[in-house]
Amino acid sequence: MKFWESPLIKKLGWKEEPKGVSKVMSVCMLIVISSVFLPSSIIQTKIASLIIYLCIAVFSVLLVYELVKRIFLKK
Repeated sequence: MKFWESPLIKKLGWKEEPKGVSKVMSVCMLIVISSVFLPSSIIQTKIASLIIYLCIAVFSVLLVYELVKRIFLKK
């Protein structure tokens, strides 16, 4: 079964597989949300913290990119 066809993903509201930038943003968002459910001993490691902060940074940059692209390509 593909990741985007799982029942959990359908319950989160994704009806179809995202494409391009939105797929990367979705994965980053899932990583950050799932970090809430991990034990604090795992989250406090340097590698886990780095992954979480990189996901937040990538998500933020891509969000700004999409917003700027929509503003300047608006007709």
